[in-house]
Amino acid sequence: MTRTVLVTGSSSGFGRATVRTFLAQGWNVVATLRDPAAWDGEASDRLLVRALDVRDESSIDTAVTAATQRFGHLDAVVNNAGMGLFSVFETTPQSVIDDLFQTNVYGPMRVIRAVLPVFQAQGGGRIVNVTSSSATVPTPLQAAYGASKAALTVFSEGLEYELADQNIQVRTVEPGFVPTTGFFTQTSARFASIPAPEAYLPYIQKQIAAFDVQPPAGYLATEDDVAATVFTAATDESGLTRFRVGGDTLDGAAARRQSDADYDAWRTAQFA
Repeated sequence: MTRTVLVTGSSSGFGRATVRTFLAQGWNVVATLRDPAAWDGEASDRLLVRALDVRDESSIDTAVTAATQRFGHLDAVVNNAGMGLFSVFETTPQSVIDDLFQTNVYGPMRVIRAVLPVFQAQGGGRIVNVTSSSATVPTPLQAAYGASKAALTVFSEGLEYELADQNIQVRTVEPGFVPTTGFFTQTSARFASIPAPEAYLPYIQKQIAAFDVQPPAGYLATEDDVAATVFTAATDESGLTRFRVGGDTLDGAAARRQSDADYDAWRTAQFA
């Protein structure tokens, strides 16, 4: 039987690449995005495009129902939809931070609540939550963003224990910085609309300049690398729960495994 996956945030970036990857692997794919009219990607008999806003429970329930009605079952869900934020915490409006957590944390929780009855009725399923390397190594001017992704990571690991006896697995995919997603451009635009106090400006300029430093070829992941890792997380049977992708992610994880003193020395050299 052809397996079926539902992907949130399919309009661009990781989501679009993930849809493409699962289709190439022969899966049925439910590509969800806030505005289905904006879909200009692949066309396939195995593709269903539906509206889904992770902040709207009604739209989530409607999309999940459409998925099961069209394909008869749902084997995996990929919580990819997310919001970036590059800003100084002090001047970031609380409403922006609330929106960040509504999208990056509560959104996946809503989707999981909607799919659990489906997975339970059919005897199992796989949840893949896309987090960030910032969940392992917090980065400058992304404190709130990293906090949201860390919350999703910890939630995923705790939930894994609760669902294991029901043959429902929870996996996380942790990408590093991927220049081609447009994340930096989008978050910089959002940052520009949030004025920073003058005291922060020298440090902000230094951190923005760091993005212009070109790493070795192949060091940073691409959208397709992340999508391939999502597919692995959705199909892997080794029991591994966290899948990291990108040289920066792997280096950060290795640094985090050092002693506290060594890690502090490493992060100070990287970001101070």
